[in-house]
Amino acid sequence: MTEGHPWSDWLEVGEADLDNDHHLQVRLLNSLVDALEEGRPWLATRLAAHLRDASRAHFESEEGRMRQTGDPERVEHQRQHDALLQDMAEVVEAVDEEDHAEAIAAAMDLRSSLAGHIGSSDRRLAELERALAHGPAVPST
Repeated sequence: MTEGHPWSDWLEVGEADLDNDHHLQVRLLNSLVDALEEGRPWLATRLAAHLRDASRAHFESEEGRMRQTGDPERVEHQRQHDALLQDMAEVVEAVDEEDHAEAIAAAMDLRSSLAGHIGSSDRRLAELERALAHGPAVPST
């Protein structure tokens, strides 16, 4: 079995809804690789579809949050989501074609890309939301 992606504080963005979704995405990717390595393509098919669908919903939620905050980096963040969804489509296709080696490689690449996205763009979004929630600092007199 492939060693799963270790979760670390670096991947925690400090917002429960986002962190829960991110944990789910990484768990689904790890389980997908395990299913392929264990010769359970029917399970891999279900996991790949669940990952794609859960990620679409997660990204839509994030994009709504970006619009709500007036995030100045929203367009680039959405481009990253589009690229991740394209990578997920490639994983689904490889799983559907029963190209297990390609599916495992694509899933592992996706896991790395997703972790990078979480640790940078999603962290920045969570920090922006926290800053806006606390409002501008009022200087003391």
